[in-house]
Amino acid sequence: MRAPRKPRRTAREDGPDPIDRHVGKRVRLARLEAGLSQDELGRGIGVSFQAVQKYEQGENRVSASRLFRTAQLVEQPVSFFFEGLDHEAPAADVVMFRPEELDLVRHYRRIASKEVRARLLHLAKRISHESARP
Repeated sequence: MRAPRKPRRTAREDGPDPIDRHVGKRVRLARLEAGLSQDELGRGIGVSFQAVQKYEQGENRVSASRLFRTAQLVEQPVSFFFEGLDHEAPAADVVMFRPEELDLVRHYRRIASKEVRARLLHLAKRISHESARP
């Protein structure tokens, strides 16, 4: 005797699939880290900015070919979009950064000198420790 089948999940009744939502959040994170607008990403992968919005919210699934093009455009491996997922379900929500935090990371990554990056990191740590004092 076969076990009863689970009813098919539908977006209309169950809302967006948690994995699609996770991938969408990672698309948004990668897009912001790359400094792209929704319109620029859309043009780069051949969809409208509205489609990008729906991808980012998990309302629409990103096809494999579009996810591959997105990865190329934002210079991330395809696996980036699945980081934080285990074999069963998505991990807790992806941490979203404020625009100025992403801007700081974007500029930090553009610094070619390891020594300069290390000094900048040390400076940021000193400032954060000093500003945390009463």
